[in-house]
Amino acid sequence: MITPSEAITELDRVLDDTGETVILRRYTAPSGSPRPKTEATIPAFVRPLEAEELAGNIDSTFSNVIISPTHVAAFLPVVKGDKIVIDGKERNVEIPKRYKMRGVLVRMKLMIGG
Repeated sequence: MITPSEAITELDRVLDDTGETVILRRYTAPSGSPRPKTEATIPAFVRPLEAEELAGNIDSTFSNVIISPTHVAAFLPVVKGDKIVIDGKERNVEIPKRYKMRGVLVRMKLMIGG
């Protein structure tokens, strides 16, 4: 049986080997010029939504982003309203999902739009 630590280590390895680089961003004030923020450059898997995930206001412009807790410890929990920057375009975290094994966070799947 795999442990949570082993699951995180494997995800980190795969993200480092085959993921793409994105920026996780959290604004720390409602305004400002420039607006204050905290950022982390992290590896992630970015994938379009599957057909069965499209419903209501969720359309083909949305994506899923898989990230590891290893790379975002200062941001936990990642929440709706945080941002992911992909290829220079800032997108909104709409639905953050957390996956745990035996009570330990092992990965996050973020539905992003915008």
